[in-house]
Amino acid sequence: MPKIKIAVSSCLLGEAVRYDGTDKQIKIITEQLNQDYNLISLCPEMAVGMGVPRPEIHLVDTGSGIQVLGVADANRNKTKILSEYGKEIVKNNADICGYIFKKSSPSCGTKNVKVLNSLDEYEYRGIGIYAAEIMQALPMLPVIDEEDFLDDKVREQFLNRVAEYSRAN
Repeated sequence: MPKIKIAVSSCLLGEAVRYDGTDKQIKIITEQLNQDYNLISLCPEMAVGMGVPRPEIHLVDTGSGIQVLGVADANRNKTKILSEYGKEIVKNNADICGYIFKKSSPSCGTKNVKVLNSLDEYEYRGIGIYAAEIMQALPMLPVIDEEDFLDDKVREQFLNRVAEYSRAN
């Protein structure tokens, strides 16, 4: 029987794909989860050609919506390309039964991502643009960030939802 597929932010699997060339490996994912599940490594920022290292990006409330802009160069707008990549992943990966995202990321954060407001202050109220596309297109898909995944009880609930989703789809 094939293993259930769970998508995982590449940096959490130990891939040095973050903007500064580092990773955020979570051993429980790479050493334990990998035994029972087929882990699919995805990094939207690498997939859309942003490279490593790369200039930092952040979420900005422009007054007409949340945009992904360069921190040092606000003319570097990555909103559309990250959003389109999210739609592409949904279209081409119907067999994914869960997703573990990188918390706080302007592309992958699932909650409380910092958003620069019109007063040049950060508010922790955003969702990463790529993650938002996935979650909007697949509202029943179990998603979690690595911080919540490290909580034993929350992790167990997530994996139970993954199993249920797999059976239903």
